[in-house]
Amino acid sequence: MESPYHRLPSRAEKSVRKAVWNLSKQSAGLSIRFRSNASKIIIKYSVKGDISMPHMPATGVSGLDLYNKSIEGEWVRSWGGYSINDSSSYTFNIDRSDKAYRKNGVEYQLFLPLYNEVLNMEIGVNQESLFEVLPLRKEKPIVAYGTSICQGACASRPGMAWTNILERKLGTPVINLGFSGNGRLEPEVLDLMLEIDASIYILDCLPNLDPDKDDTYQLILNAVKKIRKTRHETPVILTAHIGYANASTNAIRNNFQTKLNNELKRAFDQLISEGYSKILLLRKQDLALKSDSYVDSIHPNDLGMMQYADAYEKLIKRISN
Repeated sequence: MESPYHRLPSRAEKSVRKAVWNLSKQSAGLSIRFRSNASKIIIKYSVKGDISMPHMPATGVSGLDLYNKSIEGEWVRSWGGYSINDSSSYTFNIDRSDKAYRKNGVEYQLFLPLYNEVLNMEIGVNQESLFEVLPLRKEKPIVAYGTSICQGACASRPGMAWTNILERKLGTPVINLGFSGNGRLEPEVLDLMLEIDASIYILDCLPNLDPDKDDTYQLILNAVKKIRKTRHETPVILTAHIGYANASTNAIRNNFQTKLNNELKRAFDQLISEGYSKILLLRKQDLALKSDSYVDSIHPNDLGMMQYADAYEKLIKRISN
């Protein structure tokens, strides 16, 4: 890796498009896990790009999110003061007096910025406190390849990106290969994705495809068949276009999403007819986003992100049972 805060290996620069490579430097979905019993945690870091966007706040684009395990084993967000700019910092005051925390600490997970490149980072605790970096988890991860929605637009903070919500819900690593405006089912990205021995592959690229210019049907068939050549039994989830918030008042956009989802269903039916197994369809009605679930006409807000994660959780648990 050129940097521990990038999402693709350095050799990928030669194989993927420049736009994909540049977006892969943004730390969406990456997190740092550690155990601590600290009463204060201070994080200092710097980022390279714009701090915020018109439709996404600095807390989501460039901010951090720290979660900790409660006594009951549930993930709870840690609250702290922060300053977000080129040189940023978060300060978390942890007021826990229970003996178990003071003795052994708890697991923390620090989610990194969704739409910015992290240049460096320091995590500090009280000098007398426990601080132990946790090893990589051994279970196979879920790998999600998608668009800006997958990358995290427009969550208000990193912990509310649907991939990070799903990771906490399932207790399973979720690798985020969402590339804003550039999730196009490209063979070069699929090849990199297939280097990971995943528990599930998610293909959620329809919002970046054009039904009038792209052969959506063939792209989906090619992607699934490529996966099956290497990963013969791994489940593959094909995700529908979530729909536009203004589809009811915009006939062009309504037609756009309808065409894409029809092509997805046609490709899914074809794969099943050819005998491909463990191919699952996450439909638009399963995602069930309403007008209040969006920031603009396409990107989910925190409510939409939670609905997105809930839909995936329900389908994945069905696979597991």
